[in-house]
Amino acid sequence: MSRPSASLAIRADGDARLGFGHVMRCAALAQALLDIGHRVCWFSQTPDIVPAGLAARIDIRPISVDGDEAAPLISGLAAAGVSGLIGDWQTTDPRLCAQLRRAGVWLALVGNHIGDAEADLFIRQRFGPTSPDIPAVICDGSAHLLLAPGYAGLPARTIPPQVKRLLISLGGSETPILECVLAALDGLHGLEGVTVDIKRASPHATALPETGLLDDLRAADIAILGAGTTLHEAAATGLAAIALPIAANQFERARQYESLGLGLSLDPAAEGFAPRLRQQLTEVLRRPAMREQYSLAGQNAVDGRGAERVARQVASLIAAPGPN
Repeated sequence: MSRPSASLAIRADGDARLGFGHVMRCAALAQALLDIGHRVCWFSQTPDIVPAGLAARIDIRPISVDGDEAAPLISGLAAAGVSGLIGDWQTTDPRLCAQLRRAGVWLALVGNHIGDAEADLFIRQRFGPTSPDIPAVICDGSAHLLLAPGYAGLPARTIPPQVKRLLISLGGSETPILECVLAALDGLHGLEGVTVDIKRASPHATALPETGLLDDLRAADIAILGAGTTLHEAAATGLAAIALPIAANQFERARQYESLGLGLSLDPAAEGFAPRLRQQLTEVLRRPAMREQYSLAGQNAVDGRGAERVARQVASLIAAPGPN
């Protein structure tokens, strides 16, 4: 006997100022929930920033937050008749989470930096799990990374002896670090004949591609990437990369990326960044065996089916009987 479908809410914002990673990973989870028969209601202050294909299948509800978010969100959830909320805020407010749970809202939180917030499920987004530090159900590690369906089951990457295409993307939000990277690479020996594909943030972006940078990641031979969601996508495609954390919440991910042997990382704010970037890139350009090692490690770690696993976990918890 199949389980009855539930209506679930997602709360996420994203634009060129905030970044698109929260929206992209929640979009992947929404797609997986839809695929197993659930309904999805999307609450957002940026309701137009949702992949078009997904937007046609979900109930998008704009929410205006002026100071206290609890009242409009709780009333909106009640009006939507949802069974639970998946929250992926830029900054998680423990007080808001407590108010939601006191109102009887089943709550899952997406992200690694949730402070003292309490929830029924924590959906971490990092390459390696850590010891549980909270008494709750946790989806953690690379098996639970939220990626669009296009990243699942990709074939092993073929590693050419010579790099022909370098992809540079530091995320969807504008950052001066991009110009530092370009200056560091100017005139670098070894980039002769290499096409450099630079993805700049657009302050006027109003639509998101269904699979992020999938085509660009697959077309590249090496990349310099921000340490956000795109780094997860790169690993799934087997693309060797140098990770640059450009926000405080990206440093742990970048450290794990390198320590697990998935690629390299550099702190762009550290002294000597430019010469170190040139050195690292030169080494990877010259060593196809190194690129192959990173490629295999990335695809072994990230199979692109994390959203499916998390969706099933959410569904099982929602369907489970509560305490008497």
